[in-house]
Parts: sequence; structure tokens; C-alpha cells
Amino acid sequence: MNWAFALLGLTPEADAASVKRAYARLLRTTRPDEDPAAFQRLHTAYKMVLAHVGTKPTPTSHPIVAETLAAKPPINTQKDPAPPQSSRAETTTVAMAAPTVDLDVLAGEVIHMAMQSNDGQMLSSWLHAREELWSIQVKQQSGHRVLNRLFQQPRAISADCMDALLSFFDLDHVLAGINPVAIQALRTKQRTLWEILPRNHRELARRIGLIWKVQPEVNALGKDIALLQKPRTWPRVLRVALQFGRVGEIGRLVHTLRGQGSFNELPPSIDREHAFFWSRAAASGLDMTWQRFIIGLMRSVLASLVCAIGLLGLLMVSSTENPPTEDDWIRATSASASFGAVILALWPLSACGVSFDQWQGQPESMPARWPWLRRLTIPGLCAIGYLLYEVGASSLGAWLVGLSFIFAIRKFRHRTARKNKTPMRIGSMMPAFLFIAIIIGRALSQVHDIGNFPFIPATALATLCVVIADLWRHRAHLHPKLARN
Repeated sequence: MNWAFALLGLTPEADAASVKRAYARLLRTTRPDEDPAAFQRLHTAYKMVLAHVGTKPTPTSHPIVAETLAAKPPINTQKDPAPPQSSRAETTTVAMAAPTVDLDVLAGEVIHMAMQSNDGQMLSSWLHAREELWSIQVKQQSGHRVLNRLFQQPRAISADCMDALLSFFDLDHVLAGINPVAIQALRTKQRTLWEILPRNHRELARRIGLIWKVQPEVNALGKDIALLQKPRTWPRVLRVALQFGRVGEIGRLVHTLRGQGSFNELPPSIDREHAFFWSRAAASGLDMTWQRFIIGLMRSVLASLVCAIGLLGLLMVSSTENPPTEDDWIRATSASASFGAVILALWPLSACGVSFDQWQGQPESMPARWPWLRRLTIPGLCAIGYLLYEVGASSLGAWLVGLSFIFAIRKFRHRTARKNKTPMRIGSMMPAFLFIAIIIGRALSQVHDIGNFPFIPATALATLCVVIADLWRHRAHLHPKLARN
């Protein structure tokens, strides 16, 4: 403690006003940007001497900061108890000597500068140059005011400038008493607000490229952000659905802005319902959502119309030798309509197949209303197909049996644990299986009566074998007695 008084040029009987005057006088020659070590030593001495005379910092009003600071015990930096200083005259002197700085105005200027600056070093230099922040008490109180305002209303501040603020006000470490999870959430919100500004779209495009390995164009990114800031209407949905690749771009943008949080964490300027729609519409793989189905249906309708009109025009052009009669028009229209209907039916059929595959591929542990319906659907379809094949409807029966076999294989593969090495071994043996298949196919080609080979019964039997193997793998969910010991 004696070295701290000696460094400030004071005696142990000095009051708070003398400590602050000495500290302000030494700050003129000890600048933090010129000699950080000397400034830190002076700063430590100032805090120790100020704690000795009984000065305490004012806590912040924000719940996160106030709760954390209230739970922290006061730090006692003196070895011996300080002499009592409870006289009214000395208390009045200390109150009169407090720096006359409007903390609300100062906090507003700091936040404004952080929003205008994109460079953390420039912001740090500006903060160090403010003479009001040379006082430790003012600096601490101002830092809490700034953090309190940002918690209440996040601003468009870059991550670099936010790090500079936390570092300058000594709020970037555990000893500051601020919840690091809340700080990280605040940084994410402010970075998102900063990135959707037009001047910062390039940084957002770069971050999307780092996450998704596909970097969008800056101009296209600006159009997507402007679209998300408007309410969802079906004409807008149709216009976007007809643009190749744009649905995926908007979906990646929404996922990047949302991060790990919910849709309520998106910036206020983004329409939540609109963002949710495009996030679900950009789903891929087995995730068949109604938004994705609507987008695909719009595209199928347009494709069927284009194909039907194109076929009708082709038929009319091909009959230029003789003028087309009314029957020619009817036949051409019927053919083009049938072709368009086939094109239109492809997407609903594929969507139903994806939904069925998704339903069958769910884990056995997932709760379901009728679990046995999911287990018996594929063998039931296989049995129906085989019966149709036997009664004479060979084409429909063959299709049902073949589809049942495909869905059974996919169900077994989806429900197989990745840690199981059996599928990996089977995959590594694919060249051997291919060689065996070639030999068997060559042998069957030599058989003259190959039409009598029971392909459909063999496929149905293979389907039942795959279904039984899948049920055996998940037998613990069928009955407790079948569980492995």
C-alpha cells in the first residue's frame, strides 16, 4: 500500500479529492497509448488508494450486470482496517469533488461512435483520447451505462468494434462479472444488425461463403434482404420460385442471419413469417415441407404449360402440307394436354415418395400414434403387389413389389446406426458384388427360357427378408423380452 501512496505523491491521510487530483495530474505524463505498463501501474495504485479512502463505484441498472455485481463480494485491498472516516464534512468534500460528467450523454456518444466506425482500432484510439474516460470511476460507470443500453436495445455494431468496447471498459473477462453467454448473444445480434446494412453486404456475403461454401453476389444479396423485409405475398413467392437457384440463396441467408437462435432473434426489419417460409421452402433431402411442396407445384404447373404449348405448336408446324382440320386440332390438343398432365403429376408423385420415405426412415424410438402401421406398411404393399401379379395385373403388381423393395432397402439404410461398421464393409465390397452380378447376368443370358425366371416372387421374398432384418435390429422396441442382455 505504501508504494501506491508514494507513486501518487500522497500520504495515507489524503482524502478522495486529493487522490483524484493527483491521478489526473499524473495522467498528463503517463498516457496509456505511449506506456501501457506505466499506465497500468498507475491505474492499480489509484484503485488501491481510492479503495483505502472508502470510495465505491456506482452499480449499473441492467438486470444482467446488476445481478452479477450484487453477487460479487467486495474486494478488500488493505491489510489493516482503515481508520473510520464518517465525518459529515469529509463526506460532503468527497461528493463535491466527484467529476461533473453527464454519463448518459457520454454513453450515447460512445455508442454513436461505435455505430459509425467499422474499425476496432480506430474506435479504441478515440476512446483513449477522451479525457473524461481517463478517470477510473467515470470509465467504469460509463462502461456499465453503455452495456446497459446495448442490452436494452442492440445497435448495428460490428464484432470488431464490440470487442474494442469490451476491451476498453475491461468487460471482456470473467472477473468483470458479466454473463459471457449474454455478451455473446449481444455480439451476435449487433453483428447481424450491422451486416444487413447496405454498406456491409460484402461482409455478410463473405460470411455466407465461409459457412455454406457458396458465396452469393452482393447485388443479389441486397435484393434478397429487401425481399425478406417485405410481407409475404403469393405473387412474390411465384416470382422467386421461377428463378433458378434463388430459393436456396434466400434459405441460406435466413439460416445465416438466424444462427443458432430462433426466428424471433432476427433483426426487427426482417419479416418473421416471410423468413420462416423461405427457410422451410429451401429444405432438401428427406425433409418434405408444405412450403417446399408449394414451390415445386408452382414450377410443375409452369413446366407442364410450357411443354403442352410447345408440343401443340410442334404438331401444328409438322402438318403444314395440308391445312389442319378440326380433328387434327382436337388430337393435337388432347396429346399436348396429356403430356402436360404427365409432367404436372411427376412432382406430386415424387413428393409423396419423399414423404413416405421420410416417414419410414424415422427412428424406432420416435413416438408414433400407430407404430405397427409404420412397420407393416412396406410388407403390406409388397403382399398386395404380389397378389395383383398372381391374379393377372402383372404390370401394377410388379411396380408395387419393386417400389416396396426399394423403400425397404432405404428404410434399413436410414435406420442403421452410423457407428455400425457392417454397411461400411458392404460398401467396400461393392466391386466384388458387381463382379458376381456380372457373372450371374452372363449365366442367365445363356438360358433360353429366361422368361420363366420368377423375378417378382424373388423380389417379394427379398423385400420380406430386408423388413425382417430391420425388425430384428430394433427388436428391443417391439417387446422388452426381445431386448439384448
